[in-house]
Amino acid sequence: MARLKLNNEEYIEPLKELTKKHDIKYIRLMVIDLNGRPRAMLIPEYELESALTYGIGFDGSSIAGFMDISQSDLVANPDPSTFLIPMWEAPGIAIMFCYISTPEGRPFEGDPRGLLKKTLDELEERNYGFNTGPELEYFYVTRQNRSIKPYDSGSYFDLPPIDPSEEIKMETMMCLEAAGFQLDKVHHEVAAGQHEINFRYSDALKTADNIILYKLAVKTIAQKYNSIATFMPKPFWGVNGSGCHIHMSLVDLATGENLFHDPKANGLSETASYFIGGILSHSEALSMIVAPTVNSYKRLVPYFEAPVYVCWGYGNRSAIIRVPKYPKGVSRAARIEYRHPDPACNPYLASVAILKAGLDGIERKIDPGDPIPYNIYHLSKNEIEKIGLRMLPEHLSGAVEAFSSDDVISKFFGECSKNLVQLKEREFESYENFVKKSWEESRSQITPWEIEQYLVRC
Repeated sequence: MARLKLNNEEYIEPLKELTKKHDIKYIRLMVIDLNGRPRAMLIPEYELESALTYGIGFDGSSIAGFMDISQSDLVANPDPSTFLIPMWEAPGIAIMFCYISTPEGRPFEGDPRGLLKKTLDELEERNYGFNTGPELEYFYVTRQNRSIKPYDSGSYFDLPPIDPSEEIKMETMMCLEAAGFQLDKVHHEVAAGQHEINFRYSDALKTADNIILYKLAVKTIAQKYNSIATFMPKPFWGVNGSGCHIHMSLVDLATGENLFHDPKANGLSETASYFIGGILSHSEALSMIVAPTVNSYKRLVPYFEAPVYVCWGYGNRSAIIRVPKYPKGVSRAARIEYRHPDPACNPYLASVAILKAGLDGIERKIDPGDPIPYNIYHLSKNEIEKIGLRMLPEHLSGAVEAFSSDDVISKFFGECSKNLVQLKEREFESYENFVKKSWEESRSQITPWEIEQYLVRC
């Protein structure tokens, strides 16, 4: 395997000048673990040149799924293009994302960010680009003894005074815009305490970085207002959970043409149709990546705007893939919306898995079948069986089994696959040991175990 090429010399002096100009004392170097959580170390500004030249070593065995204690050394290599001075951080702190390598300079195969970069570089060799745009929902909550309650009692599109969180969101929006985000819309979502701040699409790597920054900003600013912002998929039973709907399209890098657009075929190209076919074909295996927690499968139940059956449709929010309708002539808006993912997913691994599944559909010309034009939740069991719709896995253990048995998806993660499977098997086993009930008996309640595991960590 080739050595990781840093080539950061040209960035050293400009970044040193920038740190001096803004009185930066420390830089937070961030790596992403297999669960999609940012891990970080602080270095003083006078170590910046060394970090950009040689990287900074750390203990890989202390991050679950990375390395064994017998061979634990890894190196964080800052990506200078991600240097940022965020308003939500303490004064004097800047941040940078990192790629991970071995001490010998080889890219670490368990680095989610590095894996996505490698995948997009391979795509670029085919003259394709992959654009993604997420819709991340979340809840503001407060602690109440051992349980939680929504921060407000609002519902869809409510405004103050019913929604008292506007001050929190306003500060969050200003911090995000100062960090370079372009916001689309901000509003209260369906459930009490549930909110959404939408930002513009970008290439898949930039979008994945933005998801990490977005979650950090939302959580950090919520703390200032004595609230907790949680991205756990289903913090409350009986109401809508939080999704991370991902809008996506392929682009021709030479012409800038949107490869999902065809005005002669209801706005959707043959390439897009096959891409949908690939995702649908591998949906069960994708579930472990895009819905990666025990709690994820309490969101994936009927009647709460979360998908359950594997199908697609135009404008249909009960399908796993929705093709949004857009004004005629707006070819750049042609895209598909994958509604399966939730905000707990690792955005880097999710992008890799979705892209590989879609490309497999293009290469094998997988027919997605006819679009479903009606609300699937209103169909009877007999009607669903007649149509032949498959269900997503009912729980995390089923998703792990589907992932492990899908050679197309699991092989894309190489050495990562084994570690991911082990992490998720242990996660489900830990849940079962806590509840001491079958999944069917425990699914309709949000347990203290889930609150402890996911409330802050997701």
